[in-house]
Amino acid sequence: MCLVCYKIIKNAKLGVSQVNDRTNLKKKQILDAAQKCFLQYGYSKSSFKDVAKRAGISRASLYLYFKNKSDLFVTMNKELHDGYEEKSREILKTNRSDKEKLAGIIDVWIVAPYRILKKTTYSNELLDGLVQISKQSEMRFRELFIKSIAPLVGDEIAEIIVMAIRGLMDDRPPVKILQKRIELLTSALI
Repeated sequence: MCLVCYKIIKNAKLGVSQVNDRTNLKKKQILDAAQKCFLQYGYSKSSFKDVAKRAGISRASLYLYFKNKSDLFVTMNKELHDGYEEKSREILKTNRSDKEKLAGIIDVWIVAPYRILKKTTYSNELLDGLVQISKQSEMRFRELFIKSIAPLVGDEIAEIIVMAIRGLMDDRPPVKILQKRIELLTSALI
C-alpha cells in the first residue's frame, strides 16, 4: 500500500483534532530537525535526506509536508518569527522601562539568533541565505520586527532602527561588538 493511501486510511480512523495535533507535532519535529541541519551543514549542504533522517521519517514523507528545501527553510523562518513576535508581546507587557523593553525585543529578534548563528561554521551563508532565498520571508521579518518595537519608539524610528541594525551587522562582527553597536544606536535614539 502506498504511503499516502496508508496515511488516509489511518487518519480516517482518528478524529480530526487528533489528526491535526499529530500533523502539527510531526511538522514541528521536521522543522526542529531542519534547523539543526541548517546550523550544522549550512543551507546549501543540507538535504531533504539529512532532514528526514534527523526527523526520523522517510524522505518521501517529508514531501507530504514541504515542496522543497526552500519551502522548508521559509516555513522554518516563519515559525521562528512567529515565536519572536510572541516573545516581543510578552516583553511589552512587562513593567520594565521602554529602553529595557527595546533592548529585550532587539535581543529576541537580533542578538540571540545572531549568537546562535555565530557559533556555526555556516553563519555567513545562513545570514545571506535569509535574504536571498526568500525576499518575502525577509520582508515579513522586517515588518514584524518593526511592529514589535513601534509601540516603544513610533513607526518611523522603528524602521530606522531596523535598517540601521542591518548595517551594523554588515561586517559580521562578534556578538559583543554587535551588542555594543546596538546599545549605542538605541541610546542615541531614546
